[in-house]
Amino acid sequence: MYLVLFDIDGTLLHSQGLGSRAMERAGRKVLGPSFTLEGIDFGGALDPWIYRQAAGRMGRTDADEFHAAFHDEYLVELTRSLDNGERTPRVIPGVEVALRGLAGQTHTTLGLVTGNYARAAPLKLRAAGLDPSVFVVGAFGDDGPTRPELVRLAVEQWGARGVEPDPRRVVVIGDTPRDVDCARKNGCRSVAVATGVHTFEQLEATGADQVVRDLADLVALLERLWASG
Repeated sequence: MYLVLFDIDGTLLHSQGLGSRAMERAGRKVLGPSFTLEGIDFGGALDPWIYRQAAGRMGRTDADEFHAAFHDEYLVELTRSLDNGERTPRVIPGVEVALRGLAGQTHTTLGLVTGNYARAAPLKLRAAGLDPSVFVVGAFGDDGPTRPELVRLAVEQWGARGVEPDPRRVVVIGDTPRDVDCARKNGCRSVAVATGVHTFEQLEATGADQVVRDLADLVALLERLWASG
């Protein structure tokens, strides 16, 4: 049995900046007009971390007290943007082919490891036309303090389904160095896909097990990866 864990933004879909815009509007409502994400490297980061970075730059030592309010306001803003059709998340080319190919394999479980808040992830997926239910395990930005911890939690969920959770049978797929790093720290395989802000060459430098330009040939790639032991 194998477990394939996908990142969302930059890997499965492009949210067209909806998340960051909604986050900034929420932050300004909760913490004040100087709240901004400018200058924060949030590719592959966890949503709570992004919030705390922005709050810290404002000099707010009380950020944790307002995190719950920010979380709820962000979901309101994100939902409003999606309902208004401000911008529509778009599935990245190759993703639908990959998911269809993997969904038919009885020996493969699909899951998510994403920095998105747990309640935000399905909103983005559905808006892009992807069915969240195909991902039967998942760990999200509000489930743990670090991205490596999220991989560990997702693997634990997989094990709870009655399989032996061998990390060498787990692959993490993402578009940032942080995705590669969280796989490595858990002894898992990694596939880096150059559909986000990082170039193919930048992702090669991370030491990922495989680097690809898109996920169209993911099924064949994974078969080769599993066969290599």
